[in-house]
Amino acid sequence: MAKLNVILSVVFVLVTAFAAEAEDDRLPTLDIQKVCRDRSNSILQLGTGLGNPLEQCVRSEEQARAALTAAWKDIPPFYRTTCIHPNVYSPSYMEWIRCLELNIDVKNLRSKP
Repeated sequence: MAKLNVILSVVFVLVTAFAAEAEDDRLPTLDIQKVCRDRSNSILQLGTGLGNPLEQCVRSEEQARAALTAAWKDIPPFYRTTCIHPNVYSPSYMEWIRCLELNIDVKNLRSKP
């Protein structure tokens, strides 16, 4: 019984979090420095020699945030609720853009005869 209560609590929290995301009419704000620090530490551990991954990540995320901010009012609510999840593991503006692009591609493919 205690296990069931824990599971139901987790489900409730997740549903509430996603519902709150869907209702918010603004682009969620991410801590780009934290996102990029976490990612660049992983890249540095791999030893890829890609220059400064932190700077590259921050630049890319800032550009993606600017693009999403500019287009936010034109992004259909369904796409927002499908792609924009700031409370999940390692959220990213770049990943959100990729998700939105995939949704657009699927819509375009479905509309072709």
